[in-house]
Amino acid sequence: MDIDDIEQITVLGAGTMGHGIAEVAALAGYEVVLRDINDDLVTEGYEEIEWSLGKLAEKERISDEVAETTLERIRPVVDIEEATANTDVVIEAIVEDMDIKQEVYADLSEAAPEDAIFASNTSSLSITDLSEATDRPEQFCGMHFFNPPVRMELVEVIRGEHTSDETMDTVVDLAESFDKTPVRVRKDKPGFIVNSILVPLMNEACWLVESDTATIAEVDSTTKYDMGMPMGAFELGDQVGNDVTLHVLEYMHDVLGDVYEPCPLLQRYVENDRLGKKTGEGFYDYENGGADVPADQTSDEVRERLLATLANETGKLIEKEVAPPADIDEAVKLGAAFPSGPAKQCDEAGLDGLLGKLETLHEETGAARYEASDGLRTAAADGGFYADDGEDGNDEDRAGPTSSTRSVSSTPARWSGRSSSTGPTSSTRSISNSSRSSSRHSTRSRPTTTCGQSS
Repeated sequence: MDIDDIEQITVLGAGTMGHGIAEVAALAGYEVVLRDINDDLVTEGYEEIEWSLGKLAEKERISDEVAETTLERIRPVVDIEEATANTDVVIEAIVEDMDIKQEVYADLSEAAPEDAIFASNTSSLSITDLSEATDRPEQFCGMHFFNPPVRMELVEVIRGEHTSDETMDTVVDLAESFDKTPVRVRKDKPGFIVNSILVPLMNEACWLVESDTATIAEVDSTTKYDMGMPMGAFELGDQVGNDVTLHVLEYMHDVLGDVYEPCPLLQRYVENDRLGKKTGEGFYDYENGGADVPADQTSDEVRERLLATLANETGKLIEKEVAPPADIDEAVKLGAAFPSGPAKQCDEAGLDGLLGKLETLHEETGAARYEASDGLRTAAADGGFYADDGEDGNDEDRAGPTSSTRSVSSTPARWSGRSSSTGPTSSTRSISNSSRSSSRHSTRSRPTTTCGQSS
C-alpha cells in the first residue's frame, strides 16, 4: 500500500490524542472513523473535535466551510468491525498499557482488511512487541504524535524489528500529507527519540534536588535562562504530568535497567498526587500563582550535569543507530521546543568536558546513569557528534522544517539507504492525490510548551 491508496483512516481511542489525530486526518482530507469502547466516550471525543474546529475558524486559521466539511468527514463508531470494515490505516491511541494494547491488536487483526496498516501512537512502548500481537507485523509501525496533535508539527515514525520498508515509507508520506514533519526512528528503543532525551533529563533534574546539589529554583532557573529551554525542567514536568514522566521512566527502567532508575523525589510527588497542572499542584502550586521561575539563580553545576546527561543520551541513540545527530536535533527542537538540538548544544559545550563530568560523577557515586555511553566516547574522540560529516549542525540542509530543501548527501554512510531520509519538508512536499491536497489546511504553530510524553 502507498499513499495514493489511502482513503479512510480509523483512529482507535477518542481521548485527547485520539480525537486530536482524527481531527488532523480529517483536515487533511481523509475519511475518518473515530472509535472508542462506548457511546459516551466516542461522542465526547467527537464534540471535542467540533469545538476545536470552531476555535480554528474563530481564529481565522480555517474557514467556516472547511470546519463544516472537516467535521462531516468524521464518523463516531463503537463497534470495532464497523470501524475497520473499509479502512486503509488504523492509528491506535488508547491507554498506554502493553497488555491492553496487545489485546486490542489481536481483535483488530480479525476485523481489519488484510492490507490495512496498523500504527501505534504509543510514546514509549515497544513497537516490535505490539506488532507481534497482530497477524501483520511487517505492516506495523509507530506513529507518535505530540500533544496537541493539531498544533505540534513533529511525528516520530518508528520502525519495529519486522516493519517493512514499504510500511515505513507509506506512513512517512501519510504524516507529510497531514502537514506534519516526520522523523524516522530507525530502531525500536523505549522512549524513541524525544522521550529518550527528555525523560532522563527530567529524572536527573530530580536527582539534583534529591541529593541536595541544587534547589528546584536553581534547576529551573538554569534550564530556562541558561540552557535556553522553553521552560524549567520541573515546570515542564508539571506541564506534562509527573505521573506520565514516571510511567515512561519506569518502562525504560524495566527494559533497560538501573541506568533509568526513577528518582525517589519524582516517585514521592506522584504517590502524593502532586501530578502537576492537572491536579493543581506538582513541583509548583497552580492554585496559588503557579510556576515563578527566577532568572538569577542559575548554577554551573546544574548546567554541566544536565548537559552531560543530554550528551550521554544522544550518544546512546547514535550508538544504537536509532537516529543520526541531525534527526535527533530536529526531533527535539520540534517535539520539545528546544532552541537548539542536544547534539549541537553538547558539541558547542565541548564533549570532552561533558564526558569528564560523567566519569567524575560515576567514580564518586557509582550510579549507573553516569556510566558514559560508547556513542559519547566515540563522538568525543572524533571531535563532536557532527564531526563524521564535517558539519556543525547549522547548515541549511539540517535546518529542519524552515529550510526550503533537505539533503542527506553529507550524512555518514551508516545512515544511508531507505531509512535515512524523512522526506521533503513542508515547503517542498506535495500530495499526488490532487483532490485531497486541495483540502489540506495548515493549522500548526510553533509551540511554546511541550507534552512530549503524551500518547
